[in-house]
Amino acid sequence: MTTPKLVSKIIIDGINGVGKTTIAKKLSTYFCSKVYAPFSGRDDIFKLWFSDPGLAKKLSIELLRELPSVGIFDRYHLTPQVMVNSPLEFVNFISDKDLIVTLDAEVDTIRKRLSMRNEPEEIDANGFCRPHMNRLSNNWNAMYIKTDTISEDEIVFMIIDRYNELINGEKFKIRDGKSKTIYRHGNKIIVKLKPSLDSYTYGRSKTINGTEILRNAFIEKFVATLKNDSIEVMDYTKMSPDSYATDYSFSMPFEVIVKSKAVGTTIIDCPGLFYLNMPFAKPIVRFDYRRTPKDLTIPNDYILNYGIDPLFLESNSVKAFESLRKMLFNKGYELVDLCFVYGFSLNGAVKIISEISPDGMRIRKDGKSYDKDLFREGFADKHILESWSKLLSDLT
Repeated sequence: MTTPKLVSKIIIDGINGVGKTTIAKKLSTYFCSKVYAPFSGRDDIFKLWFSDPGLAKKLSIELLRELPSVGIFDRYHLTPQVMVNSPLEFVNFISDKDLIVTLDAEVDTIRKRLSMRNEPEEIDANGFCRPHMNRLSNNWNAMYIKTDTISEDEIVFMIIDRYNELINGEKFKIRDGKSKTIYRHGNKIIVKLKPSLDSYTYGRSKTINGTEILRNAFIEKFVATLKNDSIEVMDYTKMSPDSYATDYSFSMPFEVIVKSKAVGTTIIDCPGLFYLNMPFAKPIVRFDYRRTPKDLTIPNDYILNYGIDPLFLESNSVKAFESLRKMLFNKGYELVDLCFVYGFSLNGAVKIISEISPDGMRIRKDGKSYDKDLFREGFADKHILESWSKLLSDLT
């Protein structure tokens, strides 16, 4: 293993008791670099998180602003966000060469470690901060490592290898889900789609070969339409029939749903509130917090306290919906609803970064579906592929 020269930040974060300080010290030996622990001994900031989050955020930002741009860091921007969120106010402290690492361990392991250090365990080990830290890790594309399953040296070597890949511009996997695998490649994200369709509500999951190629073709077409209408949406470059490249960004933990009729979860979760397919006077916007197994609808004030303007998300989402609705209407189709995920780039720009395809939309024509409802309702694979292909052909 070759230890590269340290030219940026390696950030080690996580809750108490996961081994941050130990790993940071070992890394400092390999890189001959100083370890910075900006929040060590800052009880004033920790206490303010509960009494005055605004001031805690201000002090945290001032603290980070004074730090160098190269080194090993034992806690950094994720630590204050556990309490104050506001991701856009911290993105300026991250460069495209920084490696963010989140350490974790089983709760019993954390409790044991904290008890040996004679530290209180009420906040960290019982899961108060742990789920939030893990969510932040995922949203910020952090390298995630559990420290109670592999040795300290193995962890250090894993981090050095990943840092090598990062500064050399090599492609590496950062996320692997049911419907797609996401890679980091320099300043770009590479998304490779999988031929899978899933529905939690209907309890269905299946591989249908060919859907990944069709989805990619729809993404290309729909993104181009939104770009043409000056909607804030991701860049798109087709890499292969089932993959594309886009700008490197960090995701937000919620979806923005836009509906023109009462369908789907509106009917299932709110029985009796509206009748099926009831048209709304204007498109409604809903925020859903992404979680397993089922997303949870949250109020606008949650988004505001997360640090993002919900009015911008609503406005941009409705504009995007109307743009795609007009495109589909001109070809004889009706757009009923769709789902967007937003993210922010290193320069702080907030954009739609999610897949835009029939997998996350409802599209109809002459009373027939041309979207994932075909899968939900049990139609044959061939029928789904033929319907999506016809829609794509009609839009071309």
